[in-house]
Amino acid sequence: MKTSSSVWCLMVIMILVGLGMLSSSLGSMQQVPALFVFGDSLIDPGNNNNYKTLAKANNFPNGIDFPYGVTGRFCNSATLADHLGYLLGIEFIPACNDPRTTGSNLLRGVNFASSSAGILNDTGAKFGRNLPMSRQVELFGEKTLPELKSLMQNSNGEDSATNTFEHFVAKSLIFSNIGIDDLINNYLAPFSNPLNKPIPPHFWDSVLVAYSNQLKKLYSYGARKFLVTGLAPLGCVPYIIVSYSQDPNQCYEHHNEIAVQYSLKIKTMVQQLNKDLPGAYVLYWDVYPLSRQIIDNPSQYGFKYSHSACCGAGPSNALFFCVPGTILCPDRSEFVFWDWFHPSDATNKISAKQAYDGIIQSTYPMNLKQLLQL
Repeated sequence: MKTSSSVWCLMVIMILVGLGMLSSSLGSMQQVPALFVFGDSLIDPGNNNNYKTLAKANNFPNGIDFPYGVTGRFCNSATLADHLGYLLGIEFIPACNDPRTTGSNLLRGVNFASSSAGILNDTGAKFGRNLPMSRQVELFGEKTLPELKSLMQNSNGEDSATNTFEHFVAKSLIFSNIGIDDLINNYLAPFSNPLNKPIPPHFWDSVLVAYSNQLKKLYSYGARKFLVTGLAPLGCVPYIIVSYSQDPNQCYEHHNEIAVQYSLKIKTMVQQLNKDLPGAYVLYWDVYPLSRQIIDNPSQYGFKYSHSACCGAGPSNALFFCVPGTILCPDRSEFVFWDWFHPSDATNKISAKQAYDGIIQSTYPMNLKQLLQL
């Protein structure tokens, strides 16, 4: 009787373990055909590495905790786009300028993000060459998609290639996180606007019209599922605090108010796109509330420092890039910010989880997990 009972208990344990393994496996299954990323230095995977520009991160200690080492990411490890990819079951999204991003490597998606780039074509030009959003979208439509279509045609035969390709693009996710450089490099940094002049209405209009047009162009290429971000609290970025705030532990609220204004305009744009584009699902991701909560209450999220950078130089490590010879903190997980401008891997991980299955107020009109079921 004892033996029978023991065997039964062992079987139950094995079944439970098996179910747990199955659940874990299902959670990591690829949930979209591919992830295509458009943006700036917050999610750049190294597209600027071979450009003549100051805006690149292909040096240590960047990537110190990343499995692939130094890649050109402004982070100690994974960017926000990387963590979104992990949640979608896509381990590594290749950079568009990597020569290995061809053939079957395209099937996971491509990251077109470029440091210092903006929605406007001339944004970031003072730092050197970049890929503005218009060029990122152009590369997607004129280089990546034709190669993908050819690849699918070779795999499936000419008759089924078109349907397979169109379905692939329509079910893939477009992630767009761009716009911060348009503000920082034109109006919100001391070097660009020393007199702190207000942002004129025509500037807002030009940015929003250009952004809407680029998203519509992606739609014309067959994209149907979009995740578009607002702005995080710009006044809480270490570089901005050191440059403007009277207190090194206080955010500069003037810039935060502008970030909120911009984000509301982006949300309105997204609402209009959902009306104008049949069959499209455009999600707006309001990153501001969670980012502010983390910065104001770091200990609740496992952090110790939220107004200074882990790696850099000057007060709060916030006056220079993270490069060899600058100060590097011993424990990256304690910092909200990796360098003077960019979040740490730990912060990116928390943020990505919010977009994936967070509350509706953060991602409008639904979260990413709900979108993937459509």
